[in-house]
Amino acid sequence: MVELADALGSGPSECKLVGVQFPPSAIFFAPTAPTLRTVLSMENLIDRIEVLPQSVVEKIAAGEIIERPASVLKELMENAIDAGATKIDISIEDAGFACIRVIDNGRGMTPQNLRKSVLRHATSKIRSAEDLYAIGTMGFRGEALASICAVGRMTITSSASDDGLGHSLQCDGGVAAEITPFAHIRGSTVIVRDLFFNVPARKKFMKTRTSERNALMRCIEQVAVPFPGVHFSASFEGKSALDMPATESIAGRIAQIAGVQFAKDLITCEAHREGMEAVIYVSAPGEARSKPRFQNIYVNDRKVDNDQVVFAVREASAQFIKTEFRPSFFCCIDIDPARVDVNVHPSKLKVKFEDERTIFGFIFNAVRRGISSTLSERGDVVGQRTGEEGPVGPMLAGGRCIITEIHRLDEGPGSPYDYTTGNPDDQNARQTVLSFPADATKGQKNLDFDAAATVQLSESPREQTGNISCYQVHSMFILAPIKNGILLIDQHAAHERVLYEQALADVAKGRAESQQLLFPIVIELSPTEKSVVQSGNEFFSAFGFDIQDFGGAAVSISALPAFLKDSQAEEALRDMVRYLLEEKKEALVSDPQKRFAAAFACGAAIKAGQKLSQEEMNALLNSLFGTENPYTCPHGRPTLVRMSLDELSRRFLR
Repeated sequence: MVELADALGSGPSECKLVGVQFPPSAIFFAPTAPTLRTVLSMENLIDRIEVLPQSVVEKIAAGEIIERPASVLKELMENAIDAGATKIDISIEDAGFACIRVIDNGRGMTPQNLRKSVLRHATSKIRSAEDLYAIGTMGFRGEALASICAVGRMTITSSASDDGLGHSLQCDGGVAAEITPFAHIRGSTVIVRDLFFNVPARKKFMKTRTSERNALMRCIEQVAVPFPGVHFSASFEGKSALDMPATESIAGRIAQIAGVQFAKDLITCEAHREGMEAVIYVSAPGEARSKPRFQNIYVNDRKVDNDQVVFAVREASAQFIKTEFRPSFFCCIDIDPARVDVNVHPSKLKVKFEDERTIFGFIFNAVRRGISSTLSERGDVVGQRTGEEGPVGPMLAGGRCIITEIHRLDEGPGSPYDYTTGNPDDQNARQTVLSFPADATKGQKNLDFDAAATVQLSESPREQTGNISCYQVHSMFILAPIKNGILLIDQHAAHERVLYEQALADVAKGRAESQQLLFPIVIELSPTEKSVVQSGNEFFSAFGFDIQDFGGAAVSISALPAFLKDSQAEEALRDMVRYLLEEKKEALVSDPQKRFAAAFACGAAIKAGQKLSQEEMNALLNSLFGTENPYTCPHGRPTLVRMSLDELSRRFLR
């Protein structure tokens, strides 16, 4: 510790810190060098206030709106929609950093409007402050084009007539050139090049090109949903990546994005009241997942985030699915613009409703009624109607109801349904047999199991002998006795570690053992998901998959890793793709091999809720302790917890 006066270089008698006097005897922890610079800078700023140059102001404002290439694309697409376009063509180069081109067939602009369009706060959407409370368009602030100009090189060519004569305006770093005549059909073409060329610090903090490309694809999908009458097409690096012709309904647009089967299985929930309407497309209980594919909210056709709406959909669906699962949904709300504030976020990503509680109840009741009636019509729910009845069964405290599901052959392990009946000895109950490499015990760590014989792995788990007695807890954890205590193993995390290390080895040697399928499995993906699969095809091949383009947004799988069943293929692939889209752990994202290996491990590993036999549990433990690091999964979560006999005794006060 030192005196702050000495640290700041002040005299011995006093220390002046932003106008505050400290006695010489005051002792402080020594500030770090950056802290000292900050303190001194703050003092200088307080003494002297300067008005920032306009160029700096524009870059600061642009930073609030243009966060990444996807922000540019979103603004340009919204402008095209506001202009009445029925066809929007998008071209991307270098994940948007080199070039973003958006061509529309909207109304176009006259030379006078073209000149004003790049000025800050120039807009055709509002005229007074009162108009802010009746916004019916996608844009309204007049900041988008000005902000894009400030951080890129933009060229706008537009025509408001059918004579083929248009005009072009070029802006570089916020400086606009003269408007020149240019041949152009009715509509507009906006080209943005060299994004962030004059703010390299911003560009340095961008994510990988793959992440930015995925963000661009998601942006197109999200904006397109509430506008089924608009034809969207997109190409990346000159190759077509997306083509969504105009369709008759939002359900049809969802089918284009997520696949026909996915859209077909959605439950449509509708609600109406004065000044408010909602149509919510929710995945059926059997399609719920721990990480849903889509959770999209649209308010007056604007893609937004709102916690109350998400919570309402989840709570209404929670009556029909297990706690750890979530539904996919597309929630489209039409509401009186005066009852919603869209001006609470710089990028218009969030909205605030006049009465959040009313919105919650409105959406909650719509989803609950829609799911209840649909399940009843399908005959999927068998309610034991005793006591006070809810929509599909006896109501419990907190608005939950007991649901008894029919156990069907087509329901694989890990189904999100809450089963309250079912005979575990029933022949209809499936049992998944796991298989592991025969050399899985190579380098095995000392388990020190309390068993007479050492557990050995053979080609088939059912041929093993000398198994120790393991117990599965809630179909999630494995309890195993060891010499001086017990082990509690997370079955999903443990299998993730096994598959992760195996996947890295497979990438190194080129190809894992795989099984050819008699009939290929066709899976419909969203354009973003398909792009992820195609970009990592060499890794999927190394893991044992054989994936080909099937046309449109579909892919076909003709070979699988040897241990994976064909009934598990689609869920495994979707989980891998979801992981690749969402993973943010720096150590994995920065290394493609580790990133794809972790995705494979996450998607193909045993799931929580999957029942295991004694042989399968022993095979998993042997494989886990044959890995280099059996104690954590690829994401750093522990795979096991060890509790000694001494600790157990203390817990029981012995």
